[in-house]
Order: sequence, then C-alpha cells, then structure tokens
Amino acid sequence: MLFDINEELSNYKPVDLENIEEKIGAIPDDMKNAMELYNKALIEISNRNEDIAIIALKKALSIYPEFYEAMNLMGLCYVAIGQEDNAREVFNKVIQMDDNSLKAARYLKRLDGDDPDDLEISQARKIKRSRNISNSFPLKIDRIIPKDDKTDIVRYIIGFVLGVLVTSLIWIAIPNNKVNIDLSNLFAKPAQELKKIEELEGEIERLNSRLSEAQNYLEAARENEKQLQNQMDQYIAWSRNLRELDSLNYQGKYRELVLEIERNLAGLEIPDKIKEEITALSNEAKPKSILQFYEAGKKIYNSNSRNRDPEVYRQAADEYRMAISIIEELGDTSSYVPEIYYYGGKAIALSQSPSKEQADAEAINCFETIISRWPNSTFASYSRARINEIEAGKTIKH
Repeated sequence: MLFDINEELSNYKPVDLENIEEKIGAIPDDMKNAMELYNKALIEISNRNEDIAIIALKKALSIYPEFYEAMNLMGLCYVAIGQEDNAREVFNKVIQMDDNSLKAARYLKRLDGDDPDDLEISQARKIKRSRNISNSFPLKIDRIIPKDDKTDIVRYIIGFVLGVLVTSLIWIAIPNNKVNIDLSNLFAKPAQELKKIEELEGEIERLNSRLSEAQNYLEAARENEKQLQNQMDQYIAWSRNLRELDSLNYQGKYRELVLEIERNLAGLEIPDKIKEEITALSNEAKPKSILQFYEAGKKIYNSNSRNRDPEVYRQAADEYRMAISIIEELGDTSSYVPEIYYYGGKAIALSQSPSKEQADAEAINCFETIISRWPNSTFASYSRARINEIEAGKTIKH
C-alpha cells in the first residue's frame, strides 16, 4: 500500500457545530445528528476503535446519505481493520454519487498499489467532462419534474442549490472561511431561472457579510475574555499573597509581614478589596513589629563587636531605621523607644552609609530626638556625649 492509513485518518478533523451555529444560526436536527455521529467516530478512531467508528458512520450516513466526507472516512476505517473489499465498495460509491470524488479515487489507486499523484489531475478532468448535468442530481430531473409543468423547475433548482450549501456547512467551521459558490456556469438556464440563481448568489454574499460581522464580534469578545482572564489571574495571585501575609501574622512574624508589605508590595496596583485587607493586616502588625525590628538590629549590632565591619553595622542600621519609622508613624511613646533611637543612632553612625557625612547627620538627628523628648533620661546624657564625639570628628565607640 502506498499510503500510511494512520496519517490519512489524522487528516480528518471534527466539525465545530457550535461555531457553525454561532455564525449562521440553527442547523437542521438530522444534519446536526449526522455531524455529531461523525465527530463521535473521530473520537473512536483516536482510541483505535475503528470498528466502533464504522458503526457511528453508518448511522450518520443513514441520516444524511450525501455526507461524502463521512463515507471516505468509513472507507479508511475499513482499510484500517483489513477489510479492503468493503473499503473499495465505499470509495466506488462516493465516486458514483459525488462529482468531487477525487479523494475516494485517490484512496482506490493507493489500495491498488498505484501512485495517484500523476493521475489525479487528469482523472478529475475526465470525470468532470464525462458527467452531464443529470449526474449531479441524486435523481433525474425528468423523473421528479413533470414534463408539462416546467413552471416548478425553479423550486427543484433551489432545492439542489440548498443541498450544495448544506454540504458546505462543514467548511464554515474553519476560521475566516467564506461560502463562495459560483453557480453561474452550472446550467444553461432560461433568463428567469438565471435571475433566481443570481438572487441566491446575492443571498450568499449577504451571508458572507454577516459571517464577517460575526467574526468581528467574536474577536472583540475574545479580547474582552482575555482581559477578564488577566484580571482573574491577577486577583488569584493577590489572593495568594494575602494568604501568605495572613499566615505570617498568625505565626507572630510581624517583622517579616511588615517588610513584605513595605518593600515588595509597595507601589503595586492591588485590587481594592485585597488592598483593604492588606492594609488592615499592616495596621495590626506594625505596633507589634517594632520590638522585633529592634531585637533583630540589636542582634546584628552585637555580633559585630570584634570585627566592626561597616557593612554589618549597615544591616543593623536598616533594622533600627524600620523600627524608628514605625515609631514616628504611630507616635509611639513606649518606654523602650529612647533605647531604639540611641542604638539606632550608633549603628547608623558606625555604618558610614550611604556616606560618612550623611550617616553622622542622621545619627545626630536620632540623638537630638532623645534629648528633646526625654531630656532627663540616661539615654539623653549618652546622646549628648555621642554628638560631641561626632562633631569632634571622632569615631564613636561600639
């Protein structure tokens, strides 16, 4: 055999019924049932159940006998299960019924062991030339139209044209596909009948216009859906952040909670409802975080008593700065506040960051705050001594 049966089967795609109905409205129930059975057969084929697929395709063809794509697919299923005689019978039936039977003819050629590539075009031309107009109908016109009643011929022509349009429904499912059917050269018609055909062509053009308009609406809807999905994704991400912050609060890790909000979430666009809850967590955690920042700074500061590394002092100074900023924001006057200002001022001065001059100025500000607010405290006396050392150009002691 000159072709891969699995590859041929993979070329058949399901009919998107929902897309079709969105574009042109409801389709007849019998045709819809036939297409659903066709789609079911494709699912069975993907599961390597070609025998079950054949049963579904037979049912589809009993509903819609001119479903040539389903017939070709059934022929391939027969090939897949080794019943080539049945496959030939099906392909020959397609050729007999359908002018557009090149696919079935190609399958027969391959079953015969021939390469159909060189013969396909000439065969198509022969078939087109050899068939007269009566072979395009399921029944002879003379058999279904009384010879003495030619006035009804238009009704039968319209019936045929509608049959062609029905067959074209499958292709509407393909994005940007147009229903382009040129009826002008099908038959040599009297002027009155040609006028009817022109009206049908005009109707097809109007349908194409409606399809194009519907596609524009669909694209707009997809864009809107994309934006909504992005908003939903952002909301989900922020909800996850909120849960993490809530977990830190529950564990009593107030310092980590405040740092996450102040450093990582500050300035970001947060959904209003999430922002309210984050603000509430921050307001609850800040008073409790002051001592945790102080303890963290003190631990770092004390670890540097021997090495006196300015970088380590800078790390301690950052912890003290966070504690001081929250104290000033909340107006906290607790008894431990002077101690935080004092050791914060020392860590800042010793860090010499971002420069020695700036660090000295910031440290003096901490010491002067103690002197002005707690003038009679021990830390006020210590602060005056530290200011004198800085102004004298000396390095304050650890």
